[in-house]
Amino acid sequence: MDGVSLQAVDWTVDTGELWVVAGAQGAGKTALLETLAGLIPAAAGEVRVFGRRVDASGDDAAGLRETRRRLGLVFDGSGRLFSALSVAENILLPWCYHQNRSHDEALNEFEPLIRHLQLESILSRKPTSLSRSWSRRVALARSLVLEPSLLLLDNPLAGLDAVHLRWWRGFLAEALAGHPLLGGESLTIVATADAVRPYVGLDPRFALVASGHWRILTNIEAVLAATGEEGFRDLTEPRP
Repeated sequence: MDGVSLQAVDWTVDTGELWVVAGAQGAGKTALLETLAGLIPAAAGEVRVFGRRVDASGDDAAGLRETRRRLGLVFDGSGRLFSALSVAENILLPWCYHQNRSHDEALNEFEPLIRHLQLESILSRKPTSLSRSWSRRVALARSLVLEPSLLLLDNPLAGLDAVHLRWWRGFLAEALAGHPLLGGESLTIVATADAVRPYVGLDPRFALVASGHWRILTNIEAVLAATGEEGFRDLTEPRP
């Protein structure tokens, strides 16, 4: 079908799971996350999060807003931060908006989280002065201030140096275990990935997207077997 990135997705994510959706650039991974978040409508079928359709509208608008507030989304690259706002203003904007509270109140509320994410020294800086790795961590902080139950991460481990990669792997492990600063509950996480090797040891579940098709794989070995050193091969091609 024209305009459809991914077809025939039949998928259930259970509470506390880490899913890694692998695929080449342009395979439809970002569109999948944006559909899960309710930012773009599905061409067919239903998308339900916490039992509620995220693309629905009508009488229960308040319930739909509450469902979407339980979702955290970190975009690929630099996280789509607001360049005119400081790091602190970017992080605290969702909480100030939804709680109708002041910036100072928000800063006091989330000082432990900001410190845990090692962002306290850059709060006054603008996103344009940050590297992509630090911008991505700021975008993560912004996604966490509403204490989401489901965290959607678009290619979070791509292009990181060893220090930032180690930090992100530690964060994912903490989030899945239920860190006190993250509400104490185990987060459910869906991450996209161009490469899956950085997820070794985190015990994720895997899905693969290629040529518009969706495939759930049993383990990382199966994912690696379906990929090559030059990238993700077309799963619609006959196997040799």
